Amino acid sequence: MDKLMQEAPRSFRGRMYRQDTSRPKERRILVLKTGIAGLQFHIENEEEQAALNAITPGTELLLYREPNNEHDEWAVAVHLSEHDKLGFISRFKNETIARLMDAGKRFIGVVEDPETDAAAKEIVEKELRRSRRAPTENMALAFSVYLIEEQ
Repeated sequence: MDKLMQEAPRSFRGRMYRQDTSRPKERRILVLKTGIAGLQFHIENEEEQAALNAITPGTELLLYREPNNEHDEWAVAVHLSEHDKLGFISRFKNETIARLMDAGKRFIGVVEDPETDAAAKEIVEKELRRSRRAPTENMALAFSVYLIEEQ
């Protein structure tokens, strides 16, 4: 009779559920809201312009460190995909992020919607009024930079 007894099924709130599904694998920490510097220099043909026009709020942007950049030793490039460079984080805002990237930290950019995101709209307006804004920084394509913290 003991061999025929079946164990009661574990609930979803069992050990595996708590450890593997309910806990996020990474956490995003907002570091900066900014625009893309040099955007006009990296969109060279109709195909690249079409890709730029297809960017919607929530699109994730890749950030790559360029330590050998001849114009800025703290250069952080912003890419739509591995091969599609859009521009850079402004030289006035990139040093801390570059230093953290050099130390092995990972970052990601997320395109904002200034029409619906009040905080992003305020940042865009503030940056347009600031005298320290780089002349090549395009605030029309605002994005947030997040530090990715592995958990």
